[in-house]
Formats: sequence, C-alpha cells, structure tokens
Amino acid sequence: MAAPMMRKGAALRSCLERSCGLSRRSPVFYKFIRRCTTQASNSDTVESSESEISSHADNGVPRPGVDLRRFSDIQEERRQEALRSVLVRHVGKATEDELTKFCSHFGEVQNCFTYGNQELYTLLEYKSRGSVHSLLNTSHFRSILEILPYRSRLLCFRTSNWMDNASRRPGMGEMTADQKFSILATKLCAAQSMEEQMQILVRETQLTEGETRLRFLVCSLVEDAITGYFPGCIVHPFGSSVNGFGNKGCDLDMYLNLNVEQHRTKKKSFPRMEYEVRTVPTERAATQNLLSTVGQSLAEFVPSCRQLQYILHARCPLVKFMHEASGIQCDLTSNNSIALKSSELLNLYSRIDPRVRPLVYAVRHWARMHHITSSMPGGWITNFSLTALVIFFLQYTDKPVLPAIDALKGLADKTDTCVLEGNDCTLMSDLTKVPPSENTDSTDELLLEFFEFYSNFNFKNCGLNLRTGEMQEKKNFDALYIQNPFEQQLNLSKNVSMHQLEKFVQLAREAAWMAEQPDFLQPEVGSKGGVTPWGLVSILSGHNRRKKRLMDQKEFTPIFDSIKSGNSKRNVGPRIHLTEPAKFKSVLKSAKSRADKRTKNGNRR
Repeated sequence: MAAPMMRKGAALRSCLERSCGLSRRSPVFYKFIRRCTTQASNSDTVESSESEISSHADNGVPRPGVDLRRFSDIQEERRQEALRSVLVRHVGKATEDELTKFCSHFGEVQNCFTYGNQELYTLLEYKSRGSVHSLLNTSHFRSILEILPYRSRLLCFRTSNWMDNASRRPGMGEMTADQKFSILATKLCAAQSMEEQMQILVRETQLTEGETRLRFLVCSLVEDAITGYFPGCIVHPFGSSVNGFGNKGCDLDMYLNLNVEQHRTKKKSFPRMEYEVRTVPTERAATQNLLSTVGQSLAEFVPSCRQLQYILHARCPLVKFMHEASGIQCDLTSNNSIALKSSELLNLYSRIDPRVRPLVYAVRHWARMHHITSSMPGGWITNFSLTALVIFFLQYTDKPVLPAIDALKGLADKTDTCVLEGNDCTLMSDLTKVPPSENTDSTDELLLEFFEFYSNFNFKNCGLNLRTGEMQEKKNFDALYIQNPFEQQLNLSKNVSMHQLEKFVQLAREAAWMAEQPDFLQPEVGSKGGVTPWGLVSILSGHNRRKKRLMDQKEFTPIFDSIKSGNSKRNVGPRIHLTEPAKFKSVLKSAKSRADKRTKNGNRR
C-alpha cells in the first residue's frame, strides 16, 4: 500500500507546483500534502482493526469505546480481581490446560493468562474468593525442614514426571533494546500514514490485559504480607501502571494505605475508647520505621521478593525490590496519597480525547530513544514531567484539546470533593460533562506542533501552570518549572538540570526540522529490499536521508572556513593554517592534552 500512497503524493506535489507556484520548502505545502496522502491512504484501506484508536472526529457525548467509569471504581474492580487470583509456576511438563483442569475442581475458573520464557507462570482468576481459599487449603509445603512456612497465593504446580529435566524450555535470552526497536520499526514502516504509525506504537508498547492484572496481583500479594502487621491496610498501584500511559516493562509503583483516616477523631467528637499506640518524633520518622519493618518482612518471609533496597532518606522514602515471579521492579511507598491522585488526573486526561494517548506514547518513546528520560535518578526529565509538558501543550494550543484542571474542578460534584494533606485535590469524575474539543488536528499534526512549540518556548522566564492552562512567571531559578497540580507550592520538575533541558530543546528543534524535509513522509525501498525509515520512525531514531549532508553543509563548513582563513572574530582558538586533515587532528589532540594538564594542576583559566 506504500507505493500507491507515494504515487498520489508525487502527483499532488507536481500539480500544486504547476498551478499554485508553491515552493517545495513551504510548510503549508507539506502540511497539505500530509493531509491529502493520509486521506488517500485511509480510503484505500479495506479493513480496519477494531482495536484501533477512534478518530477525533467522533468526539461526542457519550464517547463510544471510552470507559466512563470513575477512576476509583476501576481501581476497586481490579483489586477484587486480584483478590480472586493466584499465581502458579509450572514445574516439569505441567501445561496450562492441565493446570486449569486441576484448579477447576475447587471452583469456576474465570480467566487465566500464561507468560514466561525459561519458566512458565499462569495467573489464574476464580469467580469467587472462596475457591481461592479451597485451593490454598489443599496445598502443601515442601517436605524439608529448611523452609519458612509462609502461606501465600504464589504457588507451584507439579506433574507426576516433574523430575524429567528434558522437559525444561531452552533459554532464549532477553532481546536488547536495539533488537526490540528494530522489530517495532519494521511494523511502523509498513503503515500507510504517520497517524497509523502512532496507533501501532500504542498497541505494541502499552500494557496488555494480562500484564495489568499481574501488577494488581503483585500488589495484592504484598498486601497479604503486610496485613498481619496492619489489619485493613490496602496496597494501591499508582503511576504508569494505572494512569493510562504504561509501557511494557515499566516499574510498579505501590502506595501503602493504612486506612488511618477512618479511625481519626472527628471534630466536636470525644470518643471514650482509643487505640494504645507508640509515639514517634515526626511523621517522617513513622514512615521510615514503617517501611523498614515492611521491607524486612518482605525480605525474610515473602517468596519471590529479592534485591531489596531501603531508600529511606529520600524526599519520599521508599523500598525497592524485584518480584522475580512476575519480573517486575517494584517501588513501595507510604504516606503518599497525592501521588495516587496525580495518577487519577493523568488517567482522566487519557480518556477525555482519543488523541492524547498516541501523542504521549510517541513523545515518551522519542524521549527514551534519545536518552532524555532515564530510570536512574539524576537531572533527567521524568515521565511525569514529560507527560505534563504534553498536557500543557494541548491546553495552551489555539483550540485547546484538553481543559485546564480548574475547569475540571468546576465540573465536579459534591461527592468528588477531595482534600489531601491540606491540598485541594478535587476533580470531576463524570466524563460525559466534558465538552468535546473544537480542535480537528490529527495526532501526527499535533506531534509536529508539539516539537515546534517547545523548540521556541521561553523556559528561562516562563513556567507552566496546568491548573489554568497558561504560562506563568517562574518563581525560582530552576531550569524547568512546572507547577505541581495539587501541591502548588512545589515544582514538579525541580530535579531537571539545565543540560538536560537544553538537550530536550535541541532534539525538539531537530525533530521539527526533520518534519520539514521533502522525504519525511515518503517511504522508499532500499537497495536490499527494506523500506527506509520515514515519518515517526525517523523522529524516534533520528534518521533522515539528507540530514547528514545538510548538517555538514550548515554547521561544519563555516567552522572549517573560519579556521582556514584564521578569522579572529570567531572564538575558535589560535590561527591554524589547515593543510592536511591529519595535521589538523594532531593540533587538536595536542591542545586537548595541554588543557588536561592545566586542569590537573589546578591552573584553570
């Protein structure tokens, strides 16, 4: 289908050049071509996948295909599914059908999801929690003494010939990031338009139903271990796992809620019975002691929890560990209810308009490919800050795609009122109250407008306010200032360094520049039969067929000419009469060695 699209695009270009006199460099020219080729390719498509993201032209109330339930209701339903589930490791030649048949003796099996490479695991959901208790009552501990008899819903299923080592699956190894992107790029290049590429990116990288259920089950297993210490506690997932923008393999952020609020004394109330408790100097000390105790319990008793790290002196104390059975890296925090509310906010935005998720996924993947974001702590832009940048752009554009937070608060009911730690966190929960956007730009056009917007943004003097959807004067000298939507006295991106912000702006300019090139939306068959990167793949990988030659011509030629002429007006160091490239390299090498010696001696200029 790529060849007809290319022919139609070429015909449109030649027609417009003859009749309208539009230049090949005109942005209007290529925006028109982009729309026409997209419409032409879509008209040639006979079948469309039911799972594709619906067009923004269908925005209306009610919105078909959009989950209109409250965020809290979705979370509670997922939690109940996890409480009815068990995670079973296959031993020997045990198959999924054999396991399901065995477990059906204890109750009706509603869903099951099998995953794994070297070892197989099955997440199995019963119709009722009583079936789970029946299964656990018939399970046994190993007949050895060197065990800790901890009863959990993480089990292993054996067959009569489980000792046969020949039945083990051969190790295939984990694919590298380059191999994964190569497979993804092949699928993206086969698309008919850049908008379809963004839809494919969401389908290929988002969390599946089984992966989402597995994350809620891990939270439920951790909750089982903590309930003995703190009856009535709940472990909530937050962050990428529930906010609608989760990628495969992302970390699982967990919030331990002790449900203390329901036992607090109400105003003008004098209860006669109180709990006898120990006191601590500060609330932070209580959180640190709590996480230390919980982490020790997970390390000593709970199976599959490995590599525990106690990060108790951070701004938000947490315990990190790896859950080996699921392969998920987990971060457990407490006293962090606002983080769960922030996840609800992003989840709400992800469902208001169908263009939001493809746009956020594309920007996040682009940032990860170019090392703008990182899982390591430091001055990088976090995924939360990056998503906030996208949301602000969609709020600030001429015809807003998303409403400001204050507008969502104005649509809230009395039942939506929420105050956490003295901060007003009220949000509306009824999506049918949000009017559809008048913006008709496609997702690929919004992506390119995003890069153009931030490549010229005045980060030096202006900050971003998601509550009003407007720019505001920066309140400090942080490189990037995004006002926290709920704790409004805080900067959401305080950790971002000036170097990383400049890198983000430079790469945004590069992406906007690539989109203006004539061959940006023209897939071509290479010499070896493959399709050269185009559209979204070019932005993600930074590949462009003319980029190297043009960049050499624009950037490096003036510098070499200045060096050759010995122009003292340019700050290029001493005059160098360039005769041979090798001699020029030796001069640079000797200058670098002299600079290193001055640095070591402390004589910095």
